[in-house]
Amino acid sequence: MKPMKEKTDGHAPPIPSVESRLRALAVRLRGGTWLDALEALRAGAGDVFRLEIPGFRAVVAAGPASIRAALVEAVSSLRSRVDPDPVVRLFRTGILVMDGAEHAALRRIAAPFFRPAALERFAPTIVRAADRQIEAWADGAQVEIIEAMRTLALEVLLEALFGIPGPTEAPRLLPLLRAAQAYISPGPWLLHPALSRPGLKGPLQELEQALRDHIRERRACPMGGTLLDAWIEAFGGDEERVRDQMLTMLIAGHDTVAAWLAWTMILLAAHPEVQERARAAVDARLGWGTPSPEALRGLEELEGIGWEALRLYPPIPVLNRRATASCTLEGWTIPAGVRVMVSLYTLHRHPGLWAEPHAFRPERFRGEGMGLRFLPFGAGPHTCIGAPLARLEWKLAVARMLQRAAFEPAFSTPRPRMGATLEPAPGLLVRIRRRW
Repeated sequence: MKPMKEKTDGHAPPIPSVESRLRALAVRLRGGTWLDALEALRAGAGDVFRLEIPGFRAVVAAGPASIRAALVEAVSSLRSRVDPDPVVRLFRTGILVMDGAEHAALRRIAAPFFRPAALERFAPTIVRAADRQIEAWADGAQVEIIEAMRTLALEVLLEALFGIPGPTEAPRLLPLLRAAQAYISPGPWLLHPALSRPGLKGPLQELEQALRDHIRERRACPMGGTLLDAWIEAFGGDEERVRDQMLTMLIAGHDTVAAWLAWTMILLAAHPEVQERARAAVDARLGWGTPSPEALRGLEELEGIGWEALRLYPPIPVLNRRATASCTLEGWTIPAGVRVMVSLYTLHRHPGLWAEPHAFRPERFRGEGMGLRFLPFGAGPHTCIGAPLARLEWKLAVARMLQRAAFEPAFSTPRPRMGATLEPAPGLLVRIRRRW
């Protein structure tokens, strides 16, 4: 990696001042996440700055102009394949970690399966998955909502994209996928890439075998009309490439939606007045009827809640890139070889862009164009391909849960945890009051 020049020459991004670094440290000591610490650093150093700690160096893009440059304008120089990060070792040739023509070719295979018209036929699947969770909740029970939403999201993904029965297969795959998520979650490997990952080898091998079994069964008995069949047809006998896409989609496609759903229910539990307005809007639109895309279309009271949950807690709060050639972000020079951290979390809480940036205010999304200050699904060639499924799943599942239950906080303060996604911390419980 080329060393970055010091700030004095006017080309390299600034290093946050000692005062800013002390503020960031204070944030961490008070229980804030390292994402909150990035906010403190941005406040002192601006929308592009350097992180330099022993064993780790990066440039952080934290404002709308620098993030647009990183994701759109400099995309040929900033690649999403950041070796030797564990996500690359796990996904290998998966769509998430490929660039250029290879990435575009993978998107062409998958794109037809994410068109709204293709997805809406799975609305009953989504509602049934939500009903299974609700029916498992006793009135007054305290539920770890992130775990329930993981089950819901994985059941939907398995059936909608792969033609695999969700209720049957999700219980087997969930603990194995948790091991894969732990493998790619931020940790000491950022400073010491060669560190071993105890306890993960066995579950990861079991996950590999489960995926290969599904691929071989489908190759022997094609179903047609699923993304799994499309990959098998596109890659012929190359089982490894099918495995890479399947594993990538399984993790990226269920854990992000689960986090979005879980944060939504936690925020609604913490803001009962917002919850009641949303429930009244859903009841007025649906009565006791089954949620459908048509019935919920244009329901602003509900949609604003979803966007605000994504603003505060984007499931993927930081996108990692590696400069393969020298480029610029807001005039600052980024040499080849440097890691660039694109902080959507900091963008979404930027005080120059948002009034009361840390407050839960769903009404801020009514009638406003968000532009480059709100990018929950990224931007540019790597914009999340699964966004249409995520939006459909979120809307139908949340509407159904509001119809059938009320949610109360069994926690003092929402606390995030940075795993493979930005998820509610363990032990963040919601109390269920069943309506029917």
